[in-house]
Amino acid sequence: MMDPEVVNKKINEYEKYIEEKLKSDLKEIELKLSDKVKKYKDWEDVKEIAKTVKEFKEKDRDMLVRVDIGNNIQVTGEITDYERTYVKIGLGYLLEMECREADKYSDIRLRLLKKEIDHLRKLAVNVKVHIKLVLLAINELQASLITETVKNVRKIK
Repeated sequence: MMDPEVVNKKINEYEKYIEEKLKSDLKEIELKLSDKVKKYKDWEDVKEIAKTVKEFKEKDRDMLVRVDIGNNIQVTGEITDYERTYVKIGLGYLLEMECREADKYSDIRLRLLKKEIDHLRKLAVNVKVHIKLVLLAINELQASLITETVKNVRKIK
C-alpha cells in the first residue's frame, strides 16, 4: 500500500512537469511552426508571382503592380522587363534572378520548409502524447488513492 502523501506529492510533481515543461515546449514548437507556415506561404506567393510574370511575358503585355513599401503605403509600378527579378532571400538581402531561377529557387525553399513543417508537427504530436501519458499516470495514481480510501473505509466498518 502506498502512502497517500507520497502519491499526492507524485501527482503534484507530474502536474508541475506538464505545466512548466511540456506545455512550454508545445507553445515554443507551435510558435516555430506558425513562423514556418508563414514563410511557406510567402514562398508560395513568390512562385505564383513568377508564374504570373511568365504569363504576361508570353502575352507580350506590360504589367501594372501595386507594392506595399511599408506602413501600409502602396506604390504603383509597371513591369516592362520580364527577364530579371529581385528575390528577398533572407537577412535583408535581395538577389537578382531570372524568373525561371526564382521559380526553381522558390521550389527548393518550399521543399525545405515543408520538411521543417512536417518535423515540427511530429514534435508537437510527440509532446501532446507525452502530456496524455502523464495525465494517464496521474489518473492511475488518483485511482489508487480512491481504491485505498475505499479499503480503509471498509476496514473501519
